[in-house]
Amino acid sequence: MGDLQWILQMKDTARAAQLARALGISPLLAQLMINRGIAHLDDARRFLACDLSSLADPFAMLDMDKAVDRIEKALHHGEPMVVYGDYDVDGQTAAAVLVSVLRELSADPSAVSFYIPNRMDEGYGLHREALQSLVGQAKLVITVDCGITSVEEARLARRWGLDLIITDHHQPGPEIPDAVAVLNPKRPGCPYPEKQLAGVGIAFRLAQALGQSRGRDFHEYLDLVALGTVADLVPLQGENRILAKRGLERMARTSRIGLQALMEVAGVGQELKASHLGFRLGPRLNAAGRLSDASLGVQLLLTDDPRVAQELAAQLDAENTTRQEIERRITVEACEAIVKHELHKESGIVIAGEGWHPGVIGIVASRLVEEFYRPTVVVSLAEGIGTGSARSIAGFDLHGGLVQCSHLLERFGGHTMAAGLTVREDMLPAFTEKFIGVCAASLSEDQLRPRLLVDAEVQLRDVTESLVADLALLEPTGFGNPPPLLQVEGSVVDMRCVGKQGTHLKFTLRGADDCERDAIAFGFAEQAGALQGYQESAMVAFVPTINDWRDQRSVQLQVKAVTAGPQGQDFVSRALASYPWQLGSEYHMSPFVKQALAADGPESTGLEANPPHTLDLRGTWNKVRAVEEHAGAQGSVLILVNTPAEAMEVCRQLRIEFPGRREKIGFVHELLAGESIAEIQDMPVEWLVSTGLGVPKGRSWESVWLWHPPLTEANWEAWREQAGRGGLVVLAFGSKDVRDVQLSLCKSLPDRRGLARIYAVLRDRSANGSLEERTALEYLGELGLERGLWFAAKVFAELGLWSVEQGRIAFLPAPAKKLDLYDAVLYNRGMNIRRQTSLYLRECLKRGFTDHGFTAEN
Repeated sequence: MGDLQWILQMKDTARAAQLARALGISPLLAQLMINRGIAHLDDARRFLACDLSSLADPFAMLDMDKAVDRIEKALHHGEPMVVYGDYDVDGQTAAAVLVSVLRELSADPSAVSFYIPNRMDEGYGLHREALQSLVGQAKLVITVDCGITSVEEARLARRWGLDLIITDHHQPGPEIPDAVAVLNPKRPGCPYPEKQLAGVGIAFRLAQALGQSRGRDFHEYLDLVALGTVADLVPLQGENRILAKRGLERMARTSRIGLQALMEVAGVGQELKASHLGFRLGPRLNAAGRLSDASLGVQLLLTDDPRVAQELAAQLDAENTTRQEIERRITVEACEAIVKHELHKESGIVIAGEGWHPGVIGIVASRLVEEFYRPTVVVSLAEGIGTGSARSIAGFDLHGGLVQCSHLLERFGGHTMAAGLTVREDMLPAFTEKFIGVCAASLSEDQLRPRLLVDAEVQLRDVTESLVADLALLEPTGFGNPPPLLQVEGSVVDMRCVGKQGTHLKFTLRGADDCERDAIAFGFAEQAGALQGYQESAMVAFVPTINDWRDQRSVQLQVKAVTAGPQGQDFVSRALASYPWQLGSEYHMSPFVKQALAADGPESTGLEANPPHTLDLRGTWNKVRAVEEHAGAQGSVLILVNTPAEAMEVCRQLRIEFPGRREKIGFVHELLAGESIAEIQDMPVEWLVSTGLGVPKGRSWESVWLWHPPLTEANWEAWREQAGRGGLVVLAFGSKDVRDVQLSLCKSLPDRRGLARIYAVLRDRSANGSLEERTALEYLGELGLERGLWFAAKVFAELGLWSVEQGRIAFLPAPAKKLDLYDAVLYNRGMNIRRQTSLYLRECLKRGFTDHGFTAEN
């Protein structure tokens, strides 16, 4: 997704306090309700109560009396009735509710049947062929979740002697179909107060209207109503919120055999949330409508046979797995085409593919909106006809946009955020141009940037089980009533990839008072490098949850976004946050190894007259805490490491461990620009991490810590001189450090085999014989070879195989005779350094190592 607009919503402290006092809730919950437009006391009470008695009288809906009268007539005379539904979850649940109620009220339940059109063969809505097939079988056809734009089909139904009742929640067209009754709160002149009901919500209100004279409220069907309402992404506000909340309660104890079987295959227990309906149950019902026969879903919801229910649920579960595979493949194809043709640079996207399965293109459109944040139309082409599904973004009325393109379409329907359409293939270019133009005229640049609306900022110590319980009063959450999104500042520690495919990140967030909370970031594995840059200070947007795992219950932050925190604006903070985690290979090279490669070592100034004292802490298990213990609160400390990358990483580690003195911990190394080194010199740094080069001149240190073992005698001499005459040198490295340094050196100075792999990989990946160094690092990073690029570039340049200019590697024509690596002076020096350093590192761990001109201390 594009550049994220991170927006912290304004606080209304006074009004939140007033609501909190009146309702006996926390000020935070009150503020979150205000953020959702619930600012008045009566509205807030209704929001929290979710009382079914607050539903409007169903007869307030235009034509409800006509619909009830006609159905009562059919029931009285035993007329055959057909419920004609849509193939999505909303249509299936609406059909199941109305069929069940009509069968219950009918003297002859067999007189009530249902018809669900096939997505592939018939498509969305009422169809003349389907209506014609019902002539002679039914006297009354009742649509659910479709029909509001079927003007011609309604005329045909009347001509063929079919009475038609339309119940639909989609946007009406300019002409209302001529039917016995048309139930749609969005109709002009309809006084029903709730305009955003789902199709199943309207079907349920029709059922309740039928039940009024019988003393029946039909609340036992609220489980189906909740499922269709949540799955159809209508706003969970007003009456939808009431229906969803009370329906979820019903579903947790449902006796409906089909729902029980569906919940079992979906792995859903009795602690239900709206997300379970939208992401577990809904997709399995939708899978039938997308790939095969949506009537299977209705059969499942109607059956009272456990064996049939189990078989149908298993079939839907298998089809959902197939749907996921097809969806994934088409999404990859669409993304590649969009990027290749730069379609994402327009204000809207229209992408078409021959043979794309029309049953999954709606989900693919949603995925593309998530990725590119543009109103998106995905079209499946077959035999000159395109079946399209569209999804929108905030601020763009999709249905209104398609109205402006209607002269180029065969048919279309939908609402503000989602729509379906049919377009001839020869009209597709004109439609694409028109649709993109409509999007461009309607959307500003800011509207094309995704927004992250954060409800409130909290302290990490306040994220508790009590807070989670408090915010649960906002449930059910979803579209129109989003889960509470909070933000908190802290340090990212103990980060690791988790999940079957390693696609998720799990880490600990540590606050300034050392308070810690677990965090999980689903799908964030590719952002692990960026999060490393935020380790010192991260701002995390999250939803607070409870994690129950192996009988352990704890608060967990479900991470939605992470960015650099505001803590610290000095050079070190900026550098640690902005440096790419994938540093250049030179950052992993010791300056003393580079000097040895150049045969140009530093001269010793000699300290034999008054040598430094040493404190031998080799092998200490916690160097970080040892610094705090021995240096004290005010001591000035120089910490020496082998490479620039390690200087940055150790600095980051110390700043995370000691947030209270964060601004007094810095780093410096030889690859920094001069102005950066100057800025370090002006900072009040007490603990400085360095390779030994770039250290401010004239600065004295109470102790110099050898975090890593020196690599060469010259390295040793230079580091001990940093202690000055009579200073203190602390040996803090151990056997693990020695092993890590040896491994790092082998990666930085690759041998013949390593150099051959680097050459082959980059040659195969280069375009026209060249590539950017940054790109080369990414390719080599996939194989763990990136640290060797600096050395490889020097060796291959000496042999005339490469040239490196302005950050670009160019492959030179191969020489006539075969080259030998041993002809390269630099390669021979590198291999010699590896051997000598390996021997020297062994000495670093021996007891007598401190006798080289030092005064040892126990």
